[in-house]
Parts: sequence; structure tokens; C-alpha cells
Amino acid sequence: MIKSELIVQAAHFLERFRKTILWIILIIIAAASLVYLESNLLINILAKPLNGIQLHFMTPSEGLMAKIKVSFLGGPVIASPVIVFLIIRATGSIITKKIKRLLIFVIIPLSFILFIGGVVFGYTLVLPTTIKFLMDTSDGFMKPILSANEYFSFIGSLLFCIGVIFELPLILVALSRLGIINCKMLKNARKMTILFSFIIAALITPSSDAFTLIIVTLPILVLYEISVLSILLLEKKDKRKKKKELSK
Repeated sequence: MIKSELIVQAAHFLERFRKTILWIILIIIAAASLVYLESNLLINILAKPLNGIQLHFMTPSEGLMAKIKVSFLGGPVIASPVIVFLIIRATGSIITKKIKRLLIFVIIPLSFILFIGGVVFGYTLVLPTTIKFLMDTSDGFMKPILSANEYFSFIGSLLFCIGVIFELPLILVALSRLGIINCKMLKNARKMTILFSFIIAALITPSSDAFTLIIVTLPILVLYEISVLSILLLEKKDKRKKKKELSK
């Protein structure tokens, strides 16, 4: 009897999740279509770090594909809060109402703000120096002929990676809530974090300029320290809660 009920619940969840996936696909297509209407404006913005270097398309369809690619880079970002909301709603009774409210009103907006903050930071500070360094490597013996399609793939990957890095506080807090890490572990890992931050910065920005490496590394370290402070405050809150429960 119990097995049959579980099977029915699982089937109901899969059916609901299947509908959610279809809605997510439709929302992404709709958001990408809206971005496509303003794709020329977005392309001009994304091409600014090239400082006048002309983009080219190598095949008859590449110009159209570049616009579509830009649209599908921007569409999911715009639609991401709605997509996450649909996923949370599809979980049904798997997570409590309290956690759902926390996700919808705190975590999703904060995650979106951090990601956009990372993209803006990457576009304004990281991308121009990275493009300049890569263009200067020719040393005058080669002329760059940039494929629009490849260029937008490159900056899309770069900005996405930086956006994800800016999610560090939420990721570390989530891991601490699951009991995987704690504040003491993060404090002890500070030296290793500084080393890894420089390595990540060097991978993201292939520039040999020390100033650029420091500019990229500093936000990672600041986000790490914010994570440590947030986890410390949450751990203190948990200790106070336990003391109150024991005193009853």
C-alpha cells in the first residue's frame, strides 16, 4: 500500500516537473525573442571593449547566428528569477513553506543581484583588459579578423564564469547550512584561498598585468570574507537557539 502511494506521488511529481520543463523552455524562448528585438543595441554594447576593431562573419548565416547567440545569452539571464521560481513551485511538498519563502524572497533576488553584479564587474573591468592583452599579443605581425560568432561565445563564457564566482557567498553559506563546512574551516583556509584566487584570476584574465590580477582577485577575497562573516553570524544564532532550547 505504501509502495503504491509512493509510486503515485513520484508519477505526479514527474508529470508536474515535465510541465515545468516545458514552461521553462517556452519562457527562455520568449525572453530570447524579446532580447533579439534589441540585439543590435546589445551587440554594440558587447563590442565596445574591442575599441573599434571590426567584427566579421565568415559564412552567410553567421551574422544571424551571432544575433541568436546573443539573444540566448541574455534571455536566460533575464528570465532566471522566473525559471527558479517555477522549479521551486514544482517541488511541491518536498520543501517546507518556510524554506520556499526564504528562497523566493531572499535567496533568488540576492542570487540574481550577485550574478548581475559579477557580469557588470566583468564587463567594465575584466573584459577590456583581457581583450587588450589578447589583441596586443600579435605584436604587429598579425592583423586580427574576429568572427562575431566566436567573439560572443568567448565573452559569454567569460562573463558567465565571473557571474558564477560572485555567487560565492550564497554557495558557501548553503554548504555551511548542510554541515559540509564551517566558519573555522574557512578561517583556516584563508592562505589557500588567496592562492586559489590569484590562480582563478590568472585563468579568467590571461593578462600579465599585476594590476589587472589584483583588481580581479580583490572581489573574490571580499566575497570570501563576507561568506565567513555570514556563516559566523549564523553559527552564533544557532548556538543561541540551542541554549534557549536546553534552558526550557
